Amino acid sequence: MTADRPSIGALITGKAFMAEVGAYFPLSMALRGDAFEAVFMMRESDLGHRTSGPYSPERLPSDAMNWAQLRTGMGMAGHFPSFRIEAGGHWPRIHVALSGTAVRGLIVMPEEVTAEAVNAPYLGKWQDQVSSDIRIGLDHLAGWLSSCQHEAGGPQPSIDLDLVYRPFDYEASLARYEQRLRELIPPVRPVLELRWRSATPAQRRAFVKNLKGARKSGSRSDRRWNYPLGGIEVEVPR
Repeated sequence: MTADRPSIGALITGKAFMAEVGAYFPLSMALRGDAFEAVFMMRESDLGHRTSGPYSPERLPSDAMNWAQLRTGMGMAGHFPSFRIEAGGHWPRIHVALSGTAVRGLIVMPEEVTAEAVNAPYLGKWQDQVSSDIRIGLDHLAGWLSSCQHEAGGPQPSIDLDLVYRPFDYEASLARYEQRLRELIPPVRPVLELRWRSATPAQRRAFVKNLKGARKSGSRSDRRWNYPLGGIEVEVPR
């Protein structure tokens, strides 16, 4: 893969992959040109009987293996997935690759995940809402990239994209909601950080037209647009 491979197809496939692999909470996500990788937290209820290490040829992680076997041979985001079970630690890990693409995923068990890993004070039901918001954000980005290329012409743009979770004053945010709803409100702000690999100036201008009402942020040497999109934020260089 070269540095400037178009990103639109990878975004579309990656977003569908995130939904079809299980709509799990993404701990991280990175797009580099046309290479998409994400790390997910397994939903415990999807595994049935649980196992834990140490594992051996006589004692395999049957929960992770059964999960993968149920999905072997089934299409996922328009491609066939392959699975590899990593069983060298106390909890198994599931590696997923989509054939014919550079889309990859790693699914880790919930016991491996800490709130600190996503800069949050706690984990909980808010994670399900965030997963949906991120997929919607990726869908918008793919559409904006496609439309800016259609409007401005030139080759398809190529980007880097990272999902990060930023702390913020979540207690003030929670105060606006009824008690019964507060567990659904994320205590962190998911941000999709976009950086251009290759795009013409006209394409960049066309893309920014979608960010009406975005606020300016960053320093003089690192100027950015920050655009709220549902429950997440998109950050783009100015």
